[in-house]
Amino acid sequence: MSTVIALYGQSCSLKSDIAREISRLTGYKVKHPGEAITTRAKARGKTSGNDVDDGYHRQVDQDTVRYITASLDPIIIMESSQLNFVVNELVDVFRVEVKSTQEIRESRWARRKETGGGRTRQIGENLSERDLNDTQLQRRLYGTEALTKQPNLVVDSTDRSAEDCAEEVWEAFEGKPIDRRHSTSAGKPAMDKKQTKGIRPGPSSGTVRVYSVHRNPFGGYIDDQTSGKGVYVHKSAVETAGFPGLEKDQKLSYVIEEDGVGGFRAVDLEKLSGLE
Repeated sequence: MSTVIALYGQSCSLKSDIAREISRLTGYKVKHPGEAITTRAKARGKTSGNDVDDGYHRQVDQDTVRYITASLDPIIIMESSQLNFVVNELVDVFRVEVKSTQEIRESRWARRKETGGGRTRQIGENLSERDLNDTQLQRRLYGTEALTKQPNLVVDSTDRSAEDCAEEVWEAFEGKPIDRRHSTSAGKPAMDKKQTKGIRPGPSSGTVRVYSVHRNPFGGYIDDQTSGKGVYVHKSAVETAGFPGLEKDQKLSYVIEEDGVGGFRAVDLEKLSGLE
């Protein structure tokens, strides 16, 4: 079973943005179980996940647990409002409760829902109604008994950036400060769109340009034969492939996938004796 970094908290507490920043920082994948509920609600013309049938909610919860127990990824980042209930009985979970003041949450809601022109993945008429619906859903699905597992970390995201919060979570998870000696940023830099032009998801091959596990972003880059661009590879993909590491000029085949933060990364690595 994978180790899970589980972020939960009220809507607009910044948890989804923090999850994405942890992914950018570390290269590990993010999974948002609540997206399935949002999709179901919107497809059926509902304004709240509370209106989605309980059977579907329980199915999503079961699928989430199955995904965790079956995944080969060493670490999974997850976020959802009720995730603490879903993973309550699981081991190897680093639980993070994300909080924020009501005033800041209201401003984020307005920015996403109204000022920003609307957020297609956001449901609910207003924040107060969303909170009420979430509370009702929680009581109906999980009851009123106290959770047996408490958070490993409580993060106050009030007046803080998602990147700052993500660094706090990762440092607490690893139990040591982030090593910034060789990096001007916290982790993998945001991808320059010009640098990713021509890269397409799917099978490919290339040659290792650089690789290091001793500094952020804990990985390296492969010169991709198909696109001629550098494709990021995180150490988790190397570990999953069973390699002790990567060496400069080593030839690999791999699958390119979107990393969820505007770039691409190489996974499903295999060694090649040469490139055609």
